[in-house]
Amino acid sequence: MNCNISKYFLFLISIFSTVLMGQEESDLEFFLIDSYVTPEKPHTFNLVFFTSMEVKTEVIIADNYRIKISEDYLEDHSAKIDFSQYQFSDKNVSYQLVAEDRDGIKYFSEMYELTLPYEKFIETKKGSEPISTILFGMFLYLIPSPNLVVIENNSYFGLTKELPIITFYSSGYNYPSANISFEYSHFYNAPISDILRLGYKQIYTLDAIEYVSPGISIFTNFNGFNGAAAEFSIGLFKVYGVFTVYARYRYNVKPNNFNKDFHEISVGLYSHFFTIDF
Repeated sequence: MNCNISKYFLFLISIFSTVLMGQEESDLEFFLIDSYVTPEKPHTFNLVFFTSMEVKTEVIIADNYRIKISEDYLEDHSAKIDFSQYQFSDKNVSYQLVAEDRDGIKYFSEMYELTLPYEKFIETKKGSEPISTILFGMFLYLIPSPNLVVIENNSYFGLTKELPIITFYSSGYNYPSANISFEYSHFYNAPISDILRLGYKQIYTLDAIEYVSPGISIFTNFNGFNGAAAEFSIGLFKVYGVFTVYARYRYNVKPNNFNKDFHEISVGLYSHFFTIDF
């Protein structure tokens, strides 16, 4: 009797194990390797991923465009998709990977997102209003940033506007890897009132926030006050999918007179979509 019970118990375990193994084998995992849009024209969506079994794949972009990736059963999948023929309503574009196995079962990945490294959407969320969108974007882009300036232990209020003119990209990044910019600052009632500077910044993207950016610059007031500065910026979060709210600290020195050093703390909007891209 006990022998029969043992055999029956082992038989149930074998069936249960077979079912579990079949379930595990039917699960499909997506492993995203690379996903970015090139800043240079033609803007191309480079997509590389692999799957845990051989499947046919496609991608659904912005819930609107469905594009074949692999028409054969493969584990390694890649595509280069020309984005110049598509219209999007936002700088941030969502997409989802779809796979189909040999039994016709379909699998869907999580939703992914990429940021377009160029400024032309063509459409807005409300429809086709390119002129109003561009004008509103330019208005936000030109708003100066408030500045707290500390000179000789005295605090002053200022306004500053930085205009990135050249950006440098590395593959796979939605932000540029670096930029060169001009900046004009006006300090109210301060011993130094107007500053023009040329700066270089390196940008490192992070998961918790948008980015961190150390930088250096040279400046002049065109009246004998010339110097250099070191700075550190933090990209906090995005607004409208185009602009990034940042906070920045900068230390300025006049090389031949360190008694003339001064500090700046500013908060503003950063955008790299009206620049020359490399």
